[in-house]
Amino acid sequence: MKERVNKQHLFRRAGFGATPAQLREADRQPLRKVVGQLFTDSQAFTPLSVVADDQPDKKELKNRFKEGQLTREMLKDRIRENREAIRDLNVLWVEQMASGRGALREKMALFWHGHFACRNQNNVRMVQQYTNLIREQALGNFGDLLMAVSKSPAMLQFLNNQQNRKNAPNENFAREVMELFTLGRANYSEHDIKEAARAFTGW
Repeated sequence: MKERVNKQHLFRRAGFGATPAQLREADRQPLRKVVGQLFTDSQAFTPLSVVADDQPDKKELKNRFKEGQLTREMLKDRIRENREAIRDLNVLWVEQMASGRGALREKMALFWHGHFACRNQNNVRMVQQYTNLIREQALGNFGDLLMAVSKSPAMLQFLNNQQNRKNAPNENFAREVMELFTLGRANYSEHDIKEAARAFTGW
């Protein structure tokens, strides 16, 4: 009985719970094999996709409006469609979590998505790319994930690194990387922030 409770706990912690059929299957296997199966089931990665790579973002749509390519109504419709696409992406990810496929990958991706919090409501392409980046790297090396997140367009824009210039460094991105993502407060100096901001101008 205790082992069954442990397996139920494992399914909740390493995923989003288990169906009765999954629990019955797990009952026939030692705990070590159940753990191994969670990793095996999460090896494959399938990107989530709700828009094409050339989907225009809000800024691009506004430029098209200024150039006369879109009417005001068309602009409103396209911006609304982008917002709805972000919602659709969220629903698609929740469905993936609920399906039980690759549960360990999706649970870790959800954890890292909270750790590397990034908000961008105007560019569904960036949100889609960022979500898939986190999901793809969720079970890998933390340093590789940090590097990938640090170079992602969504995070660079969210933390204003597109405003970072050699002669006028923007320290927001460097500070967040050290304070929130890696070292924590009191484990770095202002000099570290300034040097990191200078380094990030080349990102």
